[in-house]
This record gives sequence, structure tokens and C-alpha cells, in this order.
Amino acid sequence: MKKQSGFTLIELLLVLAIIGIISAIAIPAMLSQRSRARDKAAVDNMVGRLGDLVGQYDKLREAGSTGFAGKLTSYLNKTAGTDKNPWNANAAAFAAVTSTTGASQTAFLSNVTVGSLGQAKFYIAPPANGVGFIGGAVKVQNMINGSVNVKKSVAIE
Repeated sequence: MKKQSGFTLIELLLVLAIIGIISAIAIPAMLSQRSRARDKAAVDNMVGRLGDLVGQYDKLREAGSTGFAGKLTSYLNKTAGTDKNPWNANAAAFAAVTSTTGASQTAFLSNVTVGSLGQAKFYIAPPANGVGFIGGAVKVQNMINGSVNVKKSVAIE
């Protein structure tokens, strides 16, 4: 008589139960990480473009230009071809630059809202009395700093 070796039915069922428990824990955690990564990409896109817009504003100002909102929107449209909205591949990553003449940086940071998930909007308040700002806002799915609207602004002269 041959000695048979192998796994018993109970051992196989136990292994399947352990795999099921691990899957039940790991899959939701992985899905949460994907949404956080998309949020982080959207915020990084907005902050990077905000820096670009500040640099472009400085170039326009040094050249003695006016009508900054239109020119910055044009610049944004020309250079944002490869940027993708991490939440919606068919949607634009950025909206136009809106002029908010007379708005304060504090009012911008407390009141601005963003419509589309992952799409950044930019605002410029040309300098009045020597100080203005360029700001950006993006809507994310998970709360960052207690809000789903992430905002950043940079003072300009």
C-alpha cells in the first residue's frame, strides 16, 4: 500500500478562508490609495501651474503688458496640452484665469469654490496699492486640510 501525501480538505478550506480575509482588507485599502493618488496629482498640477503663471506674470509685467487675465489664459491654453485631469481623462486639467479685481487674498482663500473634480481654476487680482495675488483652486475627493477645495495663492507686485 502506498503512502499518500497531500493536503486535506480542511487545510485547503482554511487557506481559502485566510486568502478571503486578506482580500477583504487589502482591496478597499488599495482603492482608497488610488483616490488619494489622484487627489495628490490634481493638487500638484495646480501648484505647478500656479508657479508657471507667476513666472509668466513677471515676464508680462517686465514687458509693460496689461490685460493679464487674458494673456495668462492664452499661455495656459498653449502650454497645458499634455496636462491631464487625474479624475476625468476627457476633461481639461485647467480652467481659464479669471480676473478678480479688488478681491483680497484672504477673501479668495476663504470664499473660492471649484466645480469639477480634479480641474484647477486660477484667479488673478492685479496689484492695487502695490499688492495683488495669483491664486489657484482645485476640487478633490478626499478632504485635504479639512476641505475638498484645495486653494493656494501667491502675492504679486
